[in-house]
Amino acid sequence: MDKPALDLLFLPDDFKIQIFKKLDWRSLKNLKLVCKNFCLLIEKNTQSLDRPKVYSLAIVHDGIKISKVEYKFIFTEDTWGSTNSKVIEFGNDDEYEKFLKNINFTKIKQLRLKNLLNKECISVRDNSKFGSDFRTYTFSAKLPNGRYCGEYLSIKIKNNKKFGILYDGSILRMDSLRKLGLFERYGSYSVGKKIAMDLLTGNPMLEYDNVPTGTHKLLYAQIMDHLFGLGFFSLENTCGCKRFKLLFREVSKFNVSRQKLYRTFFDQKRFNNKLVEVNNHNVFSIKSSMNCSKCGIEHENSIVYRKNSEKLCIQSL
Repeated sequence: MDKPALDLLFLPDDFKIQIFKKLDWRSLKNLKLVCKNFCLLIEKNTQSLDRPKVYSLAIVHDGIKISKVEYKFIFTEDTWGSTNSKVIEFGNDDEYEKFLKNINFTKIKQLRLKNLLNKECISVRDNSKFGSDFRTYTFSAKLPNGRYCGEYLSIKIKNNKKFGILYDGSILRMDSLRKLGLFERYGSYSVGKKIAMDLLTGNPMLEYDNVPTGTHKLLYAQIMDHLFGLGFFSLENTCGCKRFKLLFREVSKFNVSRQKLYRTFFDQKRFNNKLVEVNNHNVFSIKSSMNCSKCGIEHENSIVYRKNSEKLCIQSL
């Protein structure tokens, strides 16, 4: 005799959640229509369920509130194809927050923030190549004055994670975007800097002083100040720190005082008490390296500024 069918409705919530985790998002949406109990339980545990993964997302605002989003979903993670573009317009912040709750952002490949009022725009793209030891992220922007900054920052990080640009969608919540100054002039840059620091540190919970880029303190200086403060170039953290390469383009203001500051700092952090400096009409560079007896690799801290092309490269390997 067959065993009686188990009634899902009368199972404890913990058991229901374990079953829900095995279902795709379309099945979960249909299940929410079955009864109020299922609907409330799914809504409460949305973050842990199989939400659709977004491939690209553009957030559009008018300097006051989010007006709409344009996005594509991932077909499958095996092919990394994407669906056709979709658009959702929002009447209020609650509608936007509800949209975020139902989306998985951990595999996102491209994020854009667009200001309709002053045409400011920033784009962050995951350009990593399959099989590479490093993941590559590029940042580009269009400033309020109409100037386009193509790939003003490129970040390469030792490949040790399995997700895209964002750790989760918390940085896209309204309270986070307001705190980062998205709706202010050059606010998109502040959000971009936070994303860059999250990628470099691997810790999205860290907070940083919100100094608007484009004013008195340049982006590369802000990021380097944060990294120095977090001990990224300290000798005692060498083996444990994340390996990365930073490339800043269009760095026209790398003056003598900034060179002196980095020379002093690297002098305190040099490997084997050795530091190599080059300063001529083409390049300014500081480099310190050693073959590590602990982990067996060659560590290198370096900063190279190419004066003709105005490119600044910073490495910690």
